[in-house]
Formats: sequence, C-alpha cells, structure tokens
Amino acid sequence: MKTIRFVHCADLHIDSPLKRISDIDSPLGELLRQSTYQSFCNIIDIAIEEKVDCVVISGDIYDSADRSLHAQLRFRDGLNRLSEKGIATYIVHGNHDPLNSWSTKLDWPDNVFIFPGNRVECYPLVRDGEVIAEICGISFKKRDVYENLVPQFPAGSGEIPRIGLLHTNILANTAHKPYAPSSIADLSNAGMDYWALGHIHKHSVLQVNSPAIVYPGCSQSTHPGESGEKGCCLVTLGHGIEPEIQFIATDTARYKTDSIDISCCVTVDDIIASINHMCELVLAEMSSRHVVLRLTLSGRSDLDSELRRGSTMDDILPHIRESWEDRFPRIWIDKLNLRTAGTYDLELLRRGNDFISDIVSIYDGLENPQSEHWEHIRERLEALFTNWRGQKYLDTMSEVDLLELAREARDWSLNMLVKAE
Repeated sequence: MKTIRFVHCADLHIDSPLKRISDIDSPLGELLRQSTYQSFCNIIDIAIEEKVDCVVISGDIYDSADRSLHAQLRFRDGLNRLSEKGIATYIVHGNHDPLNSWSTKLDWPDNVFIFPGNRVECYPLVRDGEVIAEICGISFKKRDVYENLVPQFPAGSGEIPRIGLLHTNILANTAHKPYAPSSIADLSNAGMDYWALGHIHKHSVLQVNSPAIVYPGCSQSTHPGESGEKGCCLVTLGHGIEPEIQFIATDTARYKTDSIDISCCVTVDDIIASINHMCELVLAEMSSRHVVLRLTLSGRSDLDSELRRGSTMDDILPHIRESWEDRFPRIWIDKLNLRTAGTYDLELLRRGNDFISDIVSIYDGLENPQSEHWEHIRERLEALFTNWRGQKYLDTMSEVDLLELAREARDWSLNMLVKAE
C-alpha cells in the first residue's frame, strides 16, 4: 500500500512578542523575538530535507489578529520555498488569526490551500498525477468559535488516507480557552485516518491509530510558562495501517525552570558557584539553543537570613547575568526565587510545649486538604478569584499550589519566631 509523508505543525505565532520576561538585554531580546520565525524556517528545512508530500498547518500562524505585514511576508517566503520543491501546504486558521481579521492581500503559491471558515472543504493531495490522500479542514471565520466543528466533516470513500485539520480544544483543557470544543469520541467517529490538531501548545498523541489524534504543540515557546522542547511532527501515513509519528524539535530558544539545593553551601560565593554550574549543565543539554532560565534556591541553610537581608538577592542576579553575557548561545536567568529556610529542627519545634509548637501544629494541619484550615483559606481567597477586577490575570490555584504557599508561609513564620527566641 502506498504511504504519504507530511509535516504537521501548528501554533507558529510568528512575530509573537516577548511575554513574562523581565529586564532582558537587547541582544538576547532580539534573538528571542526572531525565534518564532527561525523555528518556522527550521520546519521548512525539515520538510525539504525529508522530501515530504505536504505540510499541514493547524492554525495560529500569526500571534494576533492584526497579522503584521512583516509576519505575512515571512510566512509567504517559507511557503514559496516549499512550493519551489513541489511541496504543497494545507492551512487552517485559528483563534489568533481568524479569517475575519485584517490581512494584506498577497499572492500565495498555487499549491497552497487555505481552508474556508463557513464550511469544511476537502482538497486532494496529488503525487505524480495521482490523488494519494484527501485533506479536509475548516478555519475559524472569527476568533470566538465555541461550537463543535467535527460534525461538519464529511465521510470519505475509504480508498485513500484522509487527514483532518482542526484548531480545537479536546478534553476541556483548562489551560486554553474552549474554542471549537470536541472529544476523542467525536474525532474517532468522523472517518479520518489522522487528525492534525492545533491550539494546545504541548505536544501530545491522544490516540495512536484509528484514527491518530495528534497535537504537535507550538513550534517555539514565547514565555517561561511553556518550558521544554517545542517542534513539529513528521508523519508517515497509509490507509488502514498504524502511522509513524516522529516529533522533531524546531525551537531555537528554550525556557526552563529548575531548582538548586543550597544546603551544603557555606558562603554566598558557594551559591554563586552552584548557579554557574547549573547554567553550564543547562546549556550542555540544549543543543546550541538559547535558554531563558528560572531558578529557585531551596533547602535549609545558615545563609537563609543573609539571603533575605536587604538587597542580597537583587545583587546576586545581575552579577550572574553579567558573567554569562559574552557566551553564545545565550543563557539568561530571568528570575532567581528564594525558597530556603533556616536550619532550625522542625521535629524539635513540634515537640515543644509553647507558642512556636502551636504555630507548627496549625501549619501541619494544612497537610490535610480536608481540614477546617483549608476551608478558611478557600473562603478568604474566594473574593480574590471572583470579585477582584484583576482576577483574569490570575491562574486558579490548585491544592498543590496552596500547600506550597502554606509551607513557604510556615518557613517565613519560623524564620522570624525562632530568630526572635
């Protein structure tokens, strides 16, 4: 049976601005601003090197509905490179770049197929004059699409592989808005061999066959909340056989969050050396990519009070940044968080018959999410997450988040109380 090979990518967000990154220097800032486009170029390179039959793009090509001319021209340049090699491109638009948003009128290569937003369309994939697959899709005609679009996909003949392109939120993923919501059951019953999905920025294969249901994830992270490798999928597909799905990293900059236990550090110089060692390890594992790193210092240490005194932490961070500014690829410590505690004996404090032991007991009660302490905290936070005008900027706190805050509050309290004793 004949097979087809294609690249599946989504959520390119070309020309996305930097998000949630503080005090970054200009040279690295420019490298990060270029990273979404460079990642797209890497996808084009992969498609050409692998001599694929086509590239499918499942929405959010651009980061915003205004679609800057700069971003559009860059995108077209990539499609022209594919077209020159005889590689077709199939595109649906998503919530960030819906069809009703502004765009410049440009000429696209003949073998670029952009799906409409008012109906599902099916286009043939042709190789050597023979139709070898059928590719069906529908774009977002406006940003806020909350209806299930899967029922609009028509049934196929079953003679050739069928690929469905859709920008959708499956399984009610709360990290993303519920645009064009659908389910695995919906997709499984729609007669496709492969669902090329977009919208969720984390790569995941929700189902490996009959049909394959795949999110490639975004091709390049744009903020520290999206850590880990990002890229596209190289797929080999034949009707009625399990597809081969290979994830390939395309990102040129990577975001990472890590921690360092400073329990064994005796001086601030030891802490700085530990941070520099961590930077070396991180760069070594990133395969020549730029890195934005968020670090947390943890552990019990005699240095805790010194680190919390005055501007100590504020002075350490620029010192570390300066020591790495001449390295290439670049590494930037975006934040240096402090989660350390003093060297007091927590078990000994628990056994005491005094005010401090009572405080420890209260915090210990928070280890049980069913305790009355938790209910009190939830009531106090309710107003913050429902009534405050700025609540839209806050993520809902899980029990794990609350527990971490409780432990941090305990350590802060004991640092002050034990010191006072």
